[in-house]
Amino acid sequence: ATGHKWVNNNRENEAILSSIENICDDSNFSEVLLLGDFNLPDVSWATGSVNSNKDSKNKILLNQSKYLDTFSVKGLSWYFTNEITRRRLVNGVLQESLLDQVLTTNDAILHSVDILPKLGKSDHVCVKIELAVSLEKITDKIAHKQVWGKVLPSDLTNFSHDNINWEYSSNDLCVEKMWNELHDKLQSFNAVVPTVAVHSNGRPVKLPWGTSTLKRLRIKKDKAWSDFDSDPTIAKFNYAISREELYDQENIKLKVKYERKITANLKLNCKSFYSYLRNNREAKTCIRNLDNGDGSRSTNPKESAEILANAFSSVFVQEPQGPLPEFRPDDKVFTSINDLVITSVAVKDELAKLNIFKSYGPDRIHPKLLKSLSDDDSFVNAVTKLFVKCTDSGTLPKI
Repeated sequence: ATGHKWVNNNRENEAILSSIENICDDSNFSEVLLLGDFNLPDVSWATGSVNSNKDSKNKILLNQSKYLDTFSVKGLSWYFTNEITRRRLVNGVLQESLLDQVLTTNDAILHSVDILPKLGKSDHVCVKIELAVSLEKITDKIAHKQVWGKVLPSDLTNFSHDNINWEYSSNDLCVEKMWNELHDKLQSFNAVVPTVAVHSNGRPVKLPWGTSTLKRLRIKKDKAWSDFDSDPTIAKFNYAISREELYDQENIKLKVKYERKITANLKLNCKSFYSYLRNNREAKTCIRNLDNGDGSRSTNPKESAEILANAFSSVFVQEPQGPLPEFRPDDKVFTSINDLVITSVAVKDELAKLNIFKSYGPDRIHPKLLKSLSDDDSFVNAVTKLFVKCTDSGTLPKI
């Protein structure tokens, strides 16, 4: 755990943001907990945004936005949303603000967070945190998933021009070695792509409408049921039920608000809308009421399974009994393609046509990277040489 304080100095702010990124990226830490006086007075923690005009050029507001962007990219979620952590009198007027914050990459390690009275002459309250951890190794580790939608094509091309030499180490390399060299260079672009923290043990990822308030309600609900399991009394049961009802009410309210938001933005951003529909689509548990071919229909899963089995077996090719025929090469088998002409212009056109919204294949090279590099002639020439080598040798690299 560590603490940081925001200052109105670009150099010091960059140093603080860099230290936060280094802490979150350190593989020695399975979880990260940051706490202290972050002093971001213009941040609305309830909405995760800075209270300003979106076109504002105020440096103080822009710096505070950088902090929120860093928290989001590194998978840090905050605990406080509407609490007051500092009270002071200024010219006889009471000022109340939320400057202290608790950030973590895994809210499951927070057992409870309480605000206590201030100490001494400080105008900040005290924050008491109980962690739900033991001396045993934490198994719920955080993995980092690449977010290709947040990387700019210009960042990829600039990285290529500044860091990558697309020439092969030798002109006599085989297809396999050429591919390995090219693949290793493409993998180095991972340093440019931002990542987001996800749970690697299958625990549900944060809901798209999740907030710190909903998180706190869930923690209190889980704690109430845990207390009931250890001491099953009527009082603790009723309390756990009340905590679960509060959580369900808040969850439904936020879910409805999120659904209205993505519906209102359907014309401007349909991707989030259809992604939400796909994630919430339920598969049918069974198939029934199928046509049996004689006018009757199936009435139970067993009859439906028999109808499907008969349909599948009717399209199978009947093979002759006995061993399979031996394959004997003849003059029609070619080990190379001599009439195929591959040019760098054709390769560049194909790379430029790639759909950047598709997922990568078994080579784990994202199409957005390949399309961005289609303007880099040295990269296009490297890919062209690999394709020509494949057609000349009649071999393909192992992926």
